[in-house]
Amino acid sequence: MKPKFARDQRVILRPLTSQYFEDLHRMMSYDPVAHLFEAEHLNTFGLPATGRALPVRPPYGFVGIFEREVPDPGSLSAYSETANPVPQVIRTMTQHFLGRSATTTPAPREELVGAIWLGGNCVPLQVPERYLDATAEFIMSNSRYLASIFGVAELVRPLWERSQHGFQSVMDERPHQPLLYLAPHTQLHAQADLYRHNLRVPAIDYGVRWARTTDRSSLLQASVAMFTEEVGYDPLERDATGYARRVSEFITGGRSLVATNSEGVVVFKVDLGLAHNNHCQLQGVWLHPAYRGHGLSAPLLAQACQLIRPRYAHISLYVNDYNARARALYRAVGFEQINTFSTILF
Repeated sequence: MKPKFARDQRVILRPLTSQYFEDLHRMMSYDPVAHLFEAEHLNTFGLPATGRALPVRPPYGFVGIFEREVPDPGSLSAYSETANPVPQVIRTMTQHFLGRSATTTPAPREELVGAIWLGGNCVPLQVPERYLDATAEFIMSNSRYLASIFGVAELVRPLWERSQHGFQSVMDERPHQPLLYLAPHTQLHAQADLYRHNLRVPAIDYGVRWARTTDRSSLLQASVAMFTEEVGYDPLERDATGYARRVSEFITGGRSLVATNSEGVVVFKVDLGLAHNNHCQLQGVWLHPAYRGHGLSAPLLAQACQLIRPRYAHISLYVNDYNARARALYRAVGFEQINTFSTILF
């Protein structure tokens, strides 16, 4: 399937190649917290070499929004007919010899003015308001493999307003998701003592630590429980092998933290869903239902953040606005809202 480009002659959307690496990186650097997904993906996947044949079907990776300088056809016509004294037959022969048509004109200049990530998810990085329609059209034309559209709300919402008629099955819309940030200087008041005398389940051992390979089975169960609560379906029903592999990769990659009880069962978990340079984004924060309501969530999460900080000084996460309990937890630990995300799930 050939990519379908925007109809506006002033703009064209196409996959980015390595010559635009610095431009893309510069866009991300304006807000490294909000654009951590894009930064990690650029670092992991890079950009294809300039001149390399690009795929003609999704997923594309990074797609650039280029503004083109469209020449005035009237002025070009006048030049070709009156300003050029060379007879038409001679010009035609010369242009044919050089591999150009008689009406060939210099290619219009292009400027990279925005970009999106388009793969299993669509994440807008920068989209000028004047090209929202063109970008929405491109997304609709190349959305076969999309699982979600997410990112900064001020970009996601207008793109979704313009493209939602092109999607038949939408599982959920989450328009207001506060993006929270824990600054490096924020004091964490983690409680070392996690003993609760009224807890009628096995006590938590030692507090939070980095996950080990011996935690794999229990952590997989905890991750499935968290995902099912948060998203609404069991991830093992869609891709059991892939989901289990991701849990294992997070363990070996040092991106999961856990607390276990005296029987070795994971009762608290949090993942570094994204990580690049000195920034990370927390995902999958979860406490076993039997341990809820005892004031354990805040000290456990604070302990996790203390362990994370030496590796990643800038910690962030985003949360659904209707999840009052989670928002209270993050506020208690020291997170503050700095932006708003939106997510569309398919």
